[in-house]
Amino acid sequence: MNILNLPSPMARLTGRIPETNGGVMLCWCGSSITFKFRGTKCSVKAVNDNFGSETIVGSFIDGKEYQYKIPYGDSGKEIEIVLADDLREGEHVAVFYKRMEGHYITVREITCDGEFFDPPKAPKKRIEVYGDSVSAGSVVDCEEYVGKSDPEHKGQWDNAWHAYPQILARELPAEVYDTAQGGIAIFDGTGYFEMPDTKGMESCWEYSAYSSYRERIRWDFGFKPHVIIFAIGQNDAYPDPDVLKDPERREKWISKYIEIIEGVRSHSPKAAVVLALTVLMHDPAWDEALSEIANRLGGEGKHVYHYLYTRCGKATPGHPRYPEQREMAAEMKAFLTGLPEEIWA
Repeated sequence: MNILNLPSPMARLTGRIPETNGGVMLCWCGSSITFKFRGTKCSVKAVNDNFGSETIVGSFIDGKEYQYKIPYGDSGKEIEIVLADDLREGEHVAVFYKRMEGHYITVREITCDGEFFDPPKAPKKRIEVYGDSVSAGSVVDCEEYVGKSDPEHKGQWDNAWHAYPQILARELPAEVYDTAQGGIAIFDGTGYFEMPDTKGMESCWEYSAYSSYRERIRWDFGFKPHVIIFAIGQNDAYPDPDVLKDPERREKWISKYIEIIEGVRSHSPKAAVVLALTVLMHDPAWDEALSEIANRLGGEGKHVYHYLYTRCGKATPGHPRYPEQREMAAEMKAFLTGLPEEIWA
């Protein structure tokens, strides 16, 4: 068996992935490792840091999706995850990815029974998405509940691979950093992330390892996106759904959102900004606030856009399932391909 120790130039990392503990740590949903090899089997050695329940990771090999459950009892132990053991003879491209929230997984090495090659190059277009559970792919694979409220679940239907940022990236094509976390809002103390002492994007946007349950690691912003999508605003209605009706609190929320956008954009000053909430049902007041943010930032003249999906805020009371995520990805692709060519230069 050949062993590829990570990090390695023969494994392409996508997402905010810090080097730590003798490997690379996948923290945000959709973070992935792409590699190319010859052989019939491959596996990874990893340490899963589980925050409270069983977790599932995924891979995509030769056009086929796989998933692997990691029991809660294996948290903190080095484990081997066999990605595939009966592949056809020849060369293969594999993507190992963080499928769901609620854990970090440090991948130390990849093994195969053949040899490794340089991985495929990343697409030239680059996108980053700041979002919540919709952008992270929560409950996306529960397709019998299309257009319905969520059933009781424990993460078994979460799948970042089927969330619109990842679909969009494959369709454009583009390299995407999916900086999304279920339940997150703008401010600490609002939304649902890390209840009861909730953390907002204001405390997370600068980090690669961002959970307050573990040591946090700052992100170096070495990835320079052409387009930055902000899809936050649906969880900000908790615990107070009327927050935007109060002029003072509305202004506070808009100002903080602008501060975060300007902070992100300071690292990629040429990037276009797209504000776009999702098809999950929500009060149109949040979309109106995003329009105001776009205008304050200079609007289209400064490459700042507010995009409304055809069914924005109207499609489903539950999380968008795979068909609805594909719908969003298709509409966003059409919008992005219509942007000025200079944005992608």
